[in-house]
Amino acid sequence: MNDLGIKTVMLDTSFCIRLMDDTEALHTNAIDYYRYFLQEKITMHISTIAVAEYAVGDDPQNLPLNTLQIEAFDFLDAKEAGNFHKFLKGTQANIEGYNRRIIVNDLKIFSQLKTKKIDAIISADVDSIRKYINPLTAAAILNIKFLDLNLKLKDVRGLLFNL
Repeated sequence: MNDLGIKTVMLDTSFCIRLMDDTEALHTNAIDYYRYFLQEKITMHISTIAVAEYAVGDDPQNLPLNTLQIEAFDFLDAKEAGNFHKFLKGTQANIEGYNRRIIVNDLKIFSQLKTKKIDAIISADVDSIRKYINPLTAAAILNIKFLDLNLKLKDVRGLLFNL
């Protein structure tokens, strides 16, 4: 097992943007993680939801699709996303003011992590962990690792060895 303790990872839109745009501040971090995933044979997944978000700024055909497993958002994913939304909406202590009728894309992607049994997600969007992942994991509704793209891989790997 690799030192991140994962076999599978979902690439978030923010990761894909940084991976493909060499002018982005986190481009080097994204490249390092991507190479590590390839080297360690960690299966990389991308949601069709992330593909749609990515398509707003660039042609998704530019992504390294030959190294990614594309996950379509299906009925079971939709059902789980609804459960996540119901939990977050119904427990106002989790997210103050979370009363939207529309399910955010983050929850849809997180539902795919659960239904597809994907170990981790990598993203630069740390707000998602605070708003969505932390309440869901605290309630034992979701069990995933969040890899913060804002942190250098070498530092994350070093932190793991110091525990």
